[in-house]
Amino acid sequence: MEKGRSLISVISLIVSAATLILVLFLVFFMPGDHKAQGFAEVKGLAGELADNNLYRASVEEYKRALNDPNIDRETAANIDYMVGRIYFENLADYENAAAYYVRARALNPRGSFYDEAGKNLIYSLEKMGRVMDAKRELDRTVNIDSLRAGAGGKVIVARVGERPIYMSDVENDIQSFPLDMQKKFMDKKGKMEILMKRISLELMYQDAVRNGMDKDSDVLQKQKDLEKQVVVDKYYVTKILPQVNIDTSDVKNYYLANKKEKYGDKSYDDVRVKVLVDYQQEKSQRAFSDYIAKLAAIEKVQVFEENIK
Repeated sequence: MEKGRSLISVISLIVSAATLILVLFLVFFMPGDHKAQGFAEVKGLAGELADNNLYRASVEEYKRALNDPNIDRETAANIDYMVGRIYFENLADYENAAAYYVRARALNPRGSFYDEAGKNLIYSLEKMGRVMDAKRELDRTVNIDSLRAGAGGKVIVARVGERPIYMSDVENDIQSFPLDMQKKFMDKKGKMEILMKRISLELMYQDAVRNGMDKDSDVLQKQKDLEKQVVVDKYYVTKILPQVNIDTSDVKNYYLANKKEKYGDKSYDDVRVKVLVDYQQEKSQRAFSDYIAKLAAIEKVQVFEENIK
């Protein structure tokens, strides 16, 4: 009887070991559809976050995918490029942009993004003050059109009186448009259209100055208001936003605290993007209020509410 039990125990142990081996085989050696699906999910969520101007949260999602030890070089290169674009286009963090562009190009020299990443890398190096590095990278480019576009050089494309208009002016105008619209002006015809609009603008501006409109009191006040708003926007981005750090556990707690009232008892995965948007907005507002309160104390602000009729 004891011998029979021992035999059953041995058989059970063998079956358990075989099951474990089978599970490990399925996880590590079967085709990676579930991995691809995981990467697609992460990229989809990161894209949604970026669409909602949650650029740092978007970068963190992409980094989650990059930290996966099973990620292939091509996927990693594409994600590195997307992270580089966010740092370059949305956060103006040229040091991180340059680092991710270098990684993307190194991982996949044949990637469709290779030339664009190269141009943006050069621009990032220039913005960082690394002119020689930028020139060295530029010298490695063999296509003359890519050279000009990458350098954003002082190539004169028109002149209005004594005022030159450079190719870089046209390119900057194009880059001020949303990405989808930019594509419409990438060829010569599109660039000529932008150039003619800039010429028209310059002609009207010069005539307005000749007529003294630049000294008009309304214009001067609007210039002052616009300048103040631009400076304040820059201040907000550089001083206040960096204090808004997204804590994953804190986001989950925020969801749980508002699950019924704000999210109708839906699962976290179903409302994750909305939770992140709400969380960042609330945290940004709190950071803004705290910062303003601190500045108000320093400047000894007084409010005379009784005078408001």
